[in-house]
Amino acid sequence: MDDLFTPEITNVNGFDATVSVVCTVENDQKKVRGIINEIHGLKHDGTPGPGIPALFGMNFQAVSVGQKLAHDNADPSCNPSVGNALRGHAGGYLDGSGKPTDVLAYGLQQTDEALGQMIQALKSQGIYDSTLIVVTAKHGQSPINPVKVNKPGHFANLVAGLPDGTTNPAAIAITDAANCATGPCGLVQDDDVALIWLQNQNQANAVAAYLNANANTLFIDEVLAGPELTLKFNDPKKDSRTPDIMVQPIYGTIYTGSQKKNAEHGGFSFGDTNVGLIVSNPGLPAHVLKTPVATSQVAPTILKALGVDPNTLKSVQKEKTELLPDLPF
Repeated sequence: MDDLFTPEITNVNGFDATVSVVCTVENDQKKVRGIINEIHGLKHDGTPGPGIPALFGMNFQAVSVGQKLAHDNADPSCNPSVGNALRGHAGGYLDGSGKPTDVLAYGLQQTDEALGQMIQALKSQGIYDSTLIVVTAKHGQSPINPVKVNKPGHFANLVAGLPDGTTNPAAIAITDAANCATGPCGLVQDDDVALIWLQNQNQANAVAAYLNANANTLFIDEVLAGPELTLKFNDPKKDSRTPDIMVQPIYGTIYTGSQKKNAEHGGFSFGDTNVGLIVSNPGLPAHVLKTPVATSQVAPTILKALGVDPNTLKSVQKEKTELLPDLPF
């Protein structure tokens, strides 16, 4: 890593830019300027650098914020002419077909224009034809359809509100984990998923059975524990990073009472886990490939494009990750 530039969006001199798509675009643009400087062989701040890097990239957050905001709250210092026009407007989508609101449309348009600025910089340096451009996302947001949004409150509070929520040992195990202040006494992390670390891991099966028995009341689609969990993740009894129980709620349910956001990410729903993936180079013929792929295939594909053996990645060695298909290398 020769030049790292990661301005923190949620604390810019005490200001959280994610309250506004307009302010988020401005934060994204800081990183865009850094990338353009690097394309010109400089460091991100415009000072002399080691030359054009072989690999560079950044993350955009305007689309994510534009999807999530219940209401845009632009700070007056963030592009006032646009901020005033969008202030108070809802983000996300207008309907289940994915028609964007004005807030989200602004985030999409500004991100598209920023990509265009990078492409123009590549062309000005004469390296556009030899550059592989990858555009993807680490997650989606759910739900897209605004009528599907359901915010019943935090998961542990819903459990405590069941008829036997204060007396059943399984329910008590969840509320005890949620009330843990610090240390190894449990945790309940929730949003459009609920991740549960129990104080007593031996209760996992009983707690999972209890949750399944109350699935309708708790807006649960699926409970992962025991063998169902270890099929996909490390054994929580051997890896403390793995929750003892994972709860995937019914699509559209977000375990919160907050009114700040109309969508969230983190679960296993279609909206969370299916994202766009574009691989572009002037030498590649334009077409749509419908073969299922995973974003984990991007890293070994980049190494292959750089002439580096993808098997140098430990994840490729362990998981046998394939390259993205239909590329000329």
